[in-house]
Order: sequence, then structure tokens, then C-alpha cells
Amino acid sequence: MTFVKAPYYESRFVRANDPDGVRALWLRETLLLPDEGDPTADVWVMAFDPSGHRAVKQRYAIDDADFDDDPWTARIASTLLDDAAASGTLPAARWDLAIVPNGAEPVRVLTERAYQRRFPTAKTTVRHPRARFDGRLEIAGHRVDVDGWVGSVNHNWGTRHTPAYAYGQVCGFDNAPESTLEIVTARAALGPVLLPGATLFVFRHDGQEFAVRTIRGSLQSHGRYEPFTWTFGARVGEQMIEGEITTVPADVIGLTYPDTHGGVKYCYNSAIASCRLQVAGKAFDRTELTSHRAMFEILTDTRLGAVPLLV
Repeated sequence: MTFVKAPYYESRFVRANDPDGVRALWLRETLLLPDEGDPTADVWVMAFDPSGHRAVKQRYAIDDADFDDDPWTARIASTLLDDAAASGTLPAARWDLAIVPNGAEPVRVLTERAYQRRFPTAKTTVRHPRARFDGRLEIAGHRVDVDGWVGSVNHNWGTRHTPAYAYGQVCGFDNAPESTLEIVTARAALGPVLLPGATLFVFRHDGQEFAVRTIRGSLQSHGRYEPFTWTFGARVGEQMIEGEITTVPADVIGLTYPDTHGGVKYCYNSAIASCRLQVAGKAFDRTELTSHRAMFEILTDTRLGAVPLLV
């Protein structure tokens, strides 16, 4: 593994939805190098299913982890994630998935300059915004057959989690299966005070890309969220989008995220959320896009009583 020093975290993950939009999977390989204490490597396995959502996490010593950038590979103990496969065995889960990217360009939510700077403290990219998944997953005695599911391969890293955010992803809309959306409304902090949210996004539709990747550009976008409704939009030149992502507490998995400074964040994630998006402008015919296979994640300091923490 390339040498890194604390504080540092890294997450490499895949997510995918079945064609009917009622089931989803989410697999994560993570590293945490805190300011104080021992570094760790965690494997997370989550399944959204009408019979009940399930999540397990297994912690390992950092010596059991090997993250490489060339080729892009994450190994923790007996688990593996790369651009072509995800596999592994834990005491309460096992999985073996083949991944076939569709050739779409990676999604970079920030500018190239921002990826090289210390701020923002958290970086994210989507290596494959529309990939096919096939194979199987077993978790807590429940088996999921994965056949032609569509999802993404993702990479997050940084020195500290963003203080608060809403994050959304759509890997194909119901009426525009090749279109994708990556969006975040993030709130930085000035000491103990959270600043207003800045909304960045990359929307690909009908062979065009419409994006806001800078804080300055976010003056032309907006986003407001709460558990579990998020409205957002942007008007840049002759291009416009307006939309919302929603879910219900019963379709959310609650997780605990340790941070590099020793604190704890609460992550509330639904991989079966609904997205409605209106688009218009010179590049796009006015239309409304919908998806019932959206990801909607909120990171917060506040524990929500309506959603139990599964791990």
C-alpha cells in the first residue's frame, strides 16, 4: 500500500440495484488512520431487501489491508475489490460479483485543481458510473442472486469527513437508462459553526454534460435537505435542472462512521430512494426524468431515532 500518514481515511465501494428497483447492495472497503489510536481497516456489506435490510461490518488490523492505485485494487484480509470484481468472505457474509464497466468516462465532482489541494478535506470520484454486476451475495443467512444489476464503482478519500452533507447518485433513470447524476450538498465548518451548504453536481444526459464543480459555481445552484427529503437545482447559462430525492426511514440503513479526529458521525443511507428531475435548456429538450434506484445518503452529528443503527 502506498504510504500515507494520519489523519487519513479512504473508502472504495460499489453499489448496485436490481432492475425492479426493490433490492440493492452496497459493499465498502475502508481505511482509517486517526490522529490518535490504532489505524484500522473495515469491510462493510449491506443489502436492501423487501424481506428486511441487513448490514455487517468486520474490522481488521491495518496490516491486513493492501490498497493499490495501479492497478486499482483494494484487499482487506480475504476480501477483494477492483474494477472487474468484488469478492470476499466474512463470518456473516460472502459474495462473488463480476463487474463489467460500460465504458463511460469517470465522474469527477471537483475540479482537477481541487483534487490536488488540501481543501476540501474529502474527495470523491466515480470510476465507473454505469457498470453491470452479476453473481451472488449471502448476508446473515439471506441469499441474493445478482443478475444484470446496474450500479457504480466509487472512490472516496481525505483527511477528514465533510462535517455534514447529503449525497446522491443515479446510475440510469427509468426513462433515460444511460443518463446519470452525481450530486452533493455539503456543509463545511468554521470552528463549531456549520456554513451554508454548497451544491455541486455532474449530470450526464442525451450525450451532454451539465456540471457545477466549484464553490463559486455553486452560487448558481441550490440544495436543501432534511431526513429524508432533498430538493436541489441549478441554472447556469441556458441550462437548468430542478429535482428532488426522497426516501422513507424504513428504507434507510443507519451506520456509525468514525472520523480521523476521534469523533463519530452518523451515516443514513438508502440505495432504493426515488429521484425526480426536470431538465431544460439549449442542450436538453424539456423533460422529466425519474428513478426508483437512487442512492440518498446523509452524514450528520445527530443520531436519528427513526432509523436504527445496524452497524
